[in-house]
Amino acid sequence: TPPPSPDAGSGGNECGLAHVMAAVPSVGTGTWTLASGPGSTTFSNANDPYATATVTLYGTYIFQWTETNGTCSASDQVTVNFFAPPLSDAGANDTICGSAYELAAVPGSGTGIWSQFAGSGTSSFSNINNPFATVTVSLMGTYVFVWTVNNNGCISSDSITVIFTSPPSPDAGNNSNECDLDHIF
Repeated sequence: TPPPSPDAGSGGNECGLAHVMAAVPSVGTGTWTLASGPGSTTFSNANDPYATATVTLYGTYIFQWTETNGTCSASDQVTVNFFAPPLSDAGANDTICGSAYELAAVPGSGTGIWSQFAGSGTSSFSNINNPFATVTVSLMGTYVFVWTVNNNGCISSDSITVIFTSPPSPDAGNNSNECDLDHIF
């Protein structure tokens, strides 16, 4: 009886709580088990080299692929990191009088970055990674800004539309002198 030479395949990073295993079968019968991890795991079919492993908590898991052929048995392990998909929320659409606006994204897990998607001019951000950055535009008009969050390769985006309007320029008229107690404006 030839001894098995299991290959658990390569691990990697996942967005979410499920990973498709990719063992390379040799001889005998193979079985997936959880070697370590912060939560529990269920397999779609523990004897399938391409089983889907679903975990209960985000974190780093080590899975073991064990092959048995007669009385011979051997194992190989693979590491998979499960990351929470980020939730991006750019905030509410708004209209502002002027050329500067304080954005208000909802901070979440991962690193966020602001960008301009559309607009009648260009924009600059006080800090593109700050959810509460101030954006200043070169021309009045309608702009769309995108807040993109990256959590270890898991990416999510949301947009906000801001309308920048020119402040009114009031005109009180000319100065004048009055010879009585009333004045017509």
